[in-house]
Amino acid sequence: METLPNELRRAILEHLPLEDLKNIRQTSKSWGLLGQEYLLVPEFRTLPHRPDTLHLKGISSHPAYTPRIQSIHFNHGEVNEYSGRHNSYFLQYLMVPEERLTQQHVTWDAYAHFKKLTDKFLPSSCDEDTLTDIFAHLPNLTSLKISLMLCPFITPDVPDLLANIWVFPSTRLLPRVATVERMSSILNAVAANSATLSINTLSHDRLPFEFFFQNQNKIAVISSAFKNLTTLTLLMDYSDLPNNTHSSTTFSNLSKCLRTAPLLQNLSLAFQGRRKVDIAPLLSSFAVDEYTFQHLSTLQLQGMVTTEDDLYDFLVRHKSSLNHVTIGGEGVKQVRNPPNGGVYLDLGSWKGLVGRLNEELEIHKANGCAVFLQGDLKGLDSGEMWVFERPVEAEEAVGAENFDMFPHGIMEEDMEDMEDMEDVEDVEDVEDVGDAVWAV
Repeated sequence: METLPNELRRAILEHLPLEDLKNIRQTSKSWGLLGQEYLLVPEFRTLPHRPDTLHLKGISSHPAYTPRIQSIHFNHGEVNEYSGRHNSYFLQYLMVPEERLTQQHVTWDAYAHFKKLTDKFLPSSCDEDTLTDIFAHLPNLTSLKISLMLCPFITPDVPDLLANIWVFPSTRLLPRVATVERMSSILNAVAANSATLSINTLSHDRLPFEFFFQNQNKIAVISSAFKNLTTLTLLMDYSDLPNNTHSSTTFSNLSKCLRTAPLLQNLSLAFQGRRKVDIAPLLSSFAVDEYTFQHLSTLQLQGMVTTEDDLYDFLVRHKSSLNHVTIGGEGVKQVRNPPNGGVYLDLGSWKGLVGRLNEELEIHKANGCAVFLQGDLKGLDSGEMWVFERPVEAEEAVGAENFDMFPHGIMEEDMEDMEDMEDVEDVEDVEDVGDAVWAV
């Protein structure tokens, strides 16, 4: 084994389980040196109840390990205890009372332990100075992901009930102020290292919309972190109380940040909240000077209200680069509910939009731009309404009848059941769900 070429030995190390890798590294100095680079996977994942930022700082100070880190995934998921306890009832209401109580005690004792650790480690996990120093020593870091929607309870010893209640969106806590502060610290740390760091992928799956309502000096720093992005995924949480009074300014700042990312190839913008968000200020900010993202090839828009003309103009301005467009999406839906990430047209019609895009983007041709529709789609002016569970080609989607059509065996009584379900917060004004098409 010692006489094998290094290339063959590396090929062996790449396929070894972690424990075997540790063992073979102890056999000799040469195996130890070769094997150390395989001890870390390229994506470093943090959890809110662990001191992972301190671990990452230790890695960033070791010259042999720093080149290995290419992506950091911050999991900031927390439990809304009130909703979590409420949701646990629906998972246990058929159980024997004694067994239910036993599971409840075990589950919430485990949660109390996790919460104690989370309160200890999460507040300092995004300290700006610490992250700035860490990023300065990770030369190959290119991707940052921030998540509040992924379950943080991934260890085998976690009670099943604690992990299972996470499927209910209301279980997932959104501390708005803390989330804005953490995102600001992360992007400020990126901006501080902009001379040496090239972050090309950034995603956040529940960013409060008011994050972009900051003073111009802060926006200037934050936007500089966007300059090398080729992929951006933002799901923004829109709450009427803090956001309605300053939405125009917030959209303007969002536009500024997007404009500082001229290399964007993949863009996904989504909103979640109690209603669809009117994106007229955002689209009009690009329309004023006919701004285009020269390299944009993939686009997805979810949870919005717009008009046929505004959406058409934005898409056609990018026809030279666009390859794939998805209008709408699954959204953040309740269990057993239809998707709620669709788009509403305030003026115009879906059939009119698709017909015009068919001419300009040549969506009917093999080498044209592929356009898909998904989620709850409405033409508020035209009266059109569809609900598509999965992405459907635009021409096929608008060709579906609005009424009395239940593809793939979706039964009328199933649609009636959906009418009776509570907390359908994001699907508005659906007086007769039976009239919608749920395309599976």
